[in-house]
Amino acid sequence: MDLALPGQLVLYDYRDVGTDPEAVEIPRPLRVVQWNIERGYRLEAVVAALRDLDADILCIQEIDIGNRRSGGGNHGQIIAEQLKLKGGVAIEFQELESPCRSDAQQGGGIHGNAIFSKFDMEFRVIDHDHQPYNWPRDGALLGEPRLGRRCTLVAEIAVPKRPPILAYSAHFECFTGIIGRAGQLCDLLRDSSANAERLPHQLIFGDFNTFAHSLARFSPKYANGWYRFRTLGMTEPEWWLKNILSWYPEDGSRNQRLDSEGLPSDLHFSDEILRTAINPGWWDPFDPVKDVTISSHSGWMTAKADWAFVRQFKVVKHWMTNRDFTTSDHRCLVLDIEHAHPDILDEHKRRTRRAVQELEQRRMSKLWTSCSLAAALVLSYAAVKLARANMN
Repeated sequence: MDLALPGQLVLYDYRDVGTDPEAVEIPRPLRVVQWNIERGYRLEAVVAALRDLDADILCIQEIDIGNRRSGGGNHGQIIAEQLKLKGGVAIEFQELESPCRSDAQQGGGIHGNAIFSKFDMEFRVIDHDHQPYNWPRDGALLGEPRLGRRCTLVAEIAVPKRPPILAYSAHFECFTGIIGRAGQLCDLLRDSSANAERLPHQLIFGDFNTFAHSLARFSPKYANGWYRFRTLGMTEPEWWLKNILSWYPEDGSRNQRLDSEGLPSDLHFSDEILRTAINPGWWDPFDPVKDVTISSHSGWMTAKADWAFVRQFKVVKHWMTNRDFTTSDHRCLVLDIEHAHPDILDEHKRRTRRAVQELEQRRMSKLWTSCSLAAALVLSYAAVKLARANMN
């Protein structure tokens, strides 16, 4: 098959021919999905799970096309055809076939992020300014030689009889740290803010790989930079919530929380990130600590790596499927949503700030408990030493 190049789009449309979009019965609420399908290793089960959900918009990461590791098929086409959807895939990488790859990693095709929907869509691709890992140069060091770079698929979705939706399907870099991913987040924050007046109803979904904590914190492969130690006592999703997602335009044109460290830019955040790390109204209904979406190394590395941000939507219901990780190494996030008035932005802002307060209270409680235990151990040790001294 002829393969698209990194940065290009692959499009599909398998909706029933002759259907008038304005005549499509629109459910109330809309159902939207975020899922990293792990290269489609178990594609048949993925398609079956998506069919059962019967969602209106799907944001899917790790779409394989023509790769030996996942059967060599065009997974974007298979999903669109079997579910009778329109779709697009933004190609991130050409996966080079190489003897340095294992069979489970073998390439030969291309790989990217997708959006599928029952509705009409117009697509574009965001080529991230921030590329913290040089895949063409260093991919072979990880046993994955590939050409390309991280990019995000964007779709303007024409929902009949309702305002259009701006949707993003993103996959942030895994082999970096908080600073690298914060840069990629800011690429999307900038685009979202620039389009918020014309397209206020937005979905910013993706696998953001926010797991630079726990065991990963001590691996420079998965968590490099100063912040893997600066964030001790906090998970990466908690750090995002406290330092980026709770900073809004009215708080200032420069994110002072990120600027409070006084570190040089090579260890810290660039001036561009400080001016861009401002939340234009995103809100994720899932808990940043309890709602784990990946779990590996026998549960020693867990995280909320996947996010489902909404802007100017009411979330009627939200839940996760694939909880046992049998279909993919990521859980699937599902939301039932309704278009909302701008007032809901203030409600989501209050919820975010309340969540940050609760986070700080939990951290202080843990710190107090740890200090109390440490003090008790010291006093116990001193008492034993004193008792022994008296016996002598």
